[in-house]
Amino acid sequence: MPRRLFWPGTLLLLAAVALILLVLHAGRDRSLRNAVMQADPETVLNMPALAPATLARGQVVFAAHCVTCHGLAGKGVAAKGAPDLTDEDHLYGSGLVAEIEQIVLHGIRSGDARGWHLASMPAYGRAKPYAMEPIPPLRPQEIQDMAAYLRSFQGDWADKAAVERGKALYVGKAGCFDCHAQDGSGDSAVGAPNLVDGVWLYGDGSAATIADSIANGHAGSSPAFAKSLSAFDARAVSLYVASLGDASTRKTL
Repeated sequence: MPRRLFWPGTLLLLAAVALILLVLHAGRDRSLRNAVMQADPETVLNMPALAPATLARGQVVFAAHCVTCHGLAGKGVAAKGAPDLTDEDHLYGSGLVAEIEQIVLHGIRSGDARGWHLASMPAYGRAKPYAMEPIPPLRPQEIQDMAAYLRSFQGDWADKAAVERGKALYVGKAGCFDCHAQDGSGDSAVGAPNLVDGVWLYGDGSAATIADSIANGHAGSSPAFAKSLSAFDARAVSLYVASLGDASTRKTL
């Protein structure tokens, strides 16, 4: 007669233990989610009881939804205009978790009415650079002069005459100051990049890539995940993105 490995009572006991463990795990998971959603999002990264598990979940969500554009390490892809999420150069907002969560939920130029859609980079090489306002186009030489001016912020003064012409265009005909500020420092309220810090959203900062951006414009987008992510997952991935930056410079309210 074959020897039984488990008696029926033993199997029932193991099943009961497994069910209890599953219930306990679900309870802990529910408690974590509730605690994270009730906490001030700017404080969660400094809460040892909440941060590790939340960041682990955020990393999973990031891998599933964000790596295609931003890369596995969050370094971004300049060819796509996907920002580096690990530096302190913020295109929109100042790096607060709540601001990141706003973008996760509602996107940028995503079609979501609650998303960011305040300004796009005009295509100055076209007859009508910007559909929203009657901005005049720039001639090819003027585009090169503008690129020379922006390169001067990185110490490139190879053609001083071109730099001066570009500066006049920046504050005059092209009207770049309206979004990027008089000093080129940008405006994170509308997603206008800082042009003087050496961090480039598109390309490598060469004269050719700058001229291409001026001539052809940009209107990058980020998806809205409000309908595809739970509120907890949206917060978890926002906290994960915030954690990628330098903790010593992290923004708090």
